[in-house]
Amino acid sequence: MTWKETDQKGVFSRPIGENETFLKLIGDAGLPLNREHWAINSTATIQPTGSLASADLEALFRLTWAHLRFHHPSLAVEVAPDDKNLVYTVPPDGAALDAWVSQTFSVARDAESAADVIPTFQPTPYAKMVYIPRSGELLGHTTHWRTDGLGVLLLLDAFLALATSHAQSPLPDPASLPWGTEVERLAPAVEDAASMPMEPTPELKERAGSYVGTFAHSAGATGIPYLGSPDTLPGGTRRATLTLSPEETAKVVAACKDRGVTVTAAVHASVAGANYALADAAAKEKHYTSTIRFALRPYLPEPYSTPAFAAGVYTTGWMKRVEPQASWSERVQSYQDEYRKGITREFLDSHREYAAQLGELIRNMPQGGEPPSDVDISSVGVAEKLVRRSYGTPEAGLEVRAVSVGVEVLTRQAVTFVWTFRDQLNLSVVYNESFHSAEQMGEFVATVKSQLLGGLGVDDA
Repeated sequence: MTWKETDQKGVFSRPIGENETFLKLIGDAGLPLNREHWAINSTATIQPTGSLASADLEALFRLTWAHLRFHHPSLAVEVAPDDKNLVYTVPPDGAALDAWVSQTFSVARDAESAADVIPTFQPTPYAKMVYIPRSGELLGHTTHWRTDGLGVLLLLDAFLALATSHAQSPLPDPASLPWGTEVERLAPAVEDAASMPMEPTPELKERAGSYVGTFAHSAGATGIPYLGSPDTLPGGTRRATLTLSPEETAKVVAACKDRGVTVTAAVHASVAGANYALADAAAKEKHYTSTIRFALRPYLPEPYSTPAFAAGVYTTGWMKRVEPQASWSERVQSYQDEYRKGITREFLDSHREYAAQLGELIRNMPQGGEPPSDVDISSVGVAEKLVRRSYGTPEAGLEVRAVSVGVEVLTRQAVTFVWTFRDQLNLSVVYNESFHSAEQMGEFVATVKSQLLGGLGVDDA
């Protein structure tokens, strides 16, 4: 199942993996609207220092993007016409490379920030990078089958390292790179990276089925009120954000340690509480279902566990329900127990079958009924493990003031992304503007914070 050269010289192909297929099915649901559900957006807000403060950053970043493709060629992988394989084409010459860069790198000079650009994205065969001079943001955009939340930040890290290396040792003309050798770095499917069995045993099928069964908890679950009718079409993806102060963040981290729980589990319990706080009276009596997510990267052998394979999707998860009468303390302990399970070799061995069954679940999803409108959670953890605070030197460098991760949302559901950067806990709820107002989602994220501080017994700093 590894990459192989096709009959066409310089064109390589491999089958789409089961996990990639599952994520592609979710993304493709938006194609009739010329949109892509769950496409990933990531940003780094940068401040140039020293000589870079007066440099032509647009030209530098365009050059860097071409070099990043050489290091991470999966940025340029696309879906084959048969919809069953992925294809990578080695640039035959400098003109072809330049055409790809022109198609995938852009400068949004009129945009005030990434918030203006994200709602305009449409499906694209390759990953994209947008530089927004007014806000100093670098905005990455890619389909979810290509990579995951950790991967996009690792790619920003590689991009910033390359960009600042140019001041010490100028990056050569990208066309002069040894194109053709980069195919060794094409990311494999997680099923191959983890050496998952090709054929499931009855035991593996049963284990996979038990995890697929958790998705039944989504039926009849609570959610928050939404705008429009069943026929309302999605608008743009927006986000409501809230950043805790360093003092508040330190208190939250200390309180979590005292309780023996992770910050992710505590925020998860708070997201559950916010769903109930904003739910209407009838929905307050329903259970809440959300996703327990795990990065698979730490469980893969080298080199797939390293940043060298940032452009690969190595993530998993399953559903968990909590009951409406549960207290914040009961919920946080329930989530902590679930996260503590981690990923076992037995789970990994069943994952190919698990993803295949999830694909079938998506293909046969029943139509009609009340659309779900819950707000889920996705935790990145400590972002400094993925993106540094600064690159280069004070004489020629880039300071990273902030980072973010989110996904495109085309449904009435929303997702709370959580991460820590520069000693500050960030909460960011991504939602669709057709179904939720900025006021409602601002209230939601504020409620997550109040639930978190209240549950942990932490005062506002």
